[in-house]
Amino acid sequence: MLAAARIEIPGGFPYTYLVKKSMNKNIKAVLFDVDETLFDRVWAQKAVLALIVQQLPQVFSTFPPERVLAAFLKSDQIYTDMFNSGAASEGSRDKRSLLFLQLLGIDEKYTATISELYVRDYPAVQAHVDGAIPVVKELSHKFKLGVVSNGFTDVQYRKLENMGLRDLFSCVVLSEEFGIRKPDSRIFHRAATLLHMQPQECLYVGDSYANDVIGAKNAGMQACWLNRDAQKIPDEKIKPDLVITKLAELPGLLEK
Repeated sequence: MLAAARIEIPGGFPYTYLVKKSMNKNIKAVLFDVDETLFDRVWAQKAVLALIVQQLPQVFSTFPPERVLAAFLKSDQIYTDMFNSGAASEGSRDKRSLLFLQLLGIDEKYTATISELYVRDYPAVQAHVDGAIPVVKELSHKFKLGVVSNGFTDVQYRKLENMGLRDLFSCVVLSEEFGIRKPDSRIFHRAATLLHMQPQECLYVGDSYANDVIGAKNAGMQACWLNRDAQKIPDEKIKPDLVITKLAELPGLLEK
């Protein structure tokens, strides 16, 4: 099976590349990443910041909104990169909040308050990825479903619950609980074990080539890359079995 996707090359000329599919038709389980696959974390970050600013007018009223947003996103990106590189999760939210305040020159005494508001409001933001809810519900009729995510338990479970999807997943494996992060193959193997499946019977769906595609393939699973921007595959030696630009494409491809 071949699938076409358009990507941009320098000079602005689009072209189509083909990804050869070697799909194992014996797929019995579909596993999902959470952030940027089911839950739109980028949109949610902006929404939760707006809520924080609204609740702390005495702290942020003198700053232009775009400056506050830029500082927040910068602090979040720094600590997300550190987390994905293996930094300890303990205390990372307070460190992020502290850096956010430092970037704006605001008194550090608000650090704990910002972290608390973030944890309270962030998972409740209605920020599901377009198509996530109907796709998961449709697939639940044909496959066992699970989640493998690098994330904190206090927010990841609540995201799934607020989307109305938690009960559709037979397993949820989170790095904070399991003690191992993607792309380590052991976290994928844990999910397969909980589903009573062999890795080759599982398809993993995620937006990150480094964490999701490489991790799943090294674990012996098949991988579906949610490649919204139609990026070129970074490493021709490790190719996803499926490439989609939106979740709505997935059910139809699994039926072929």
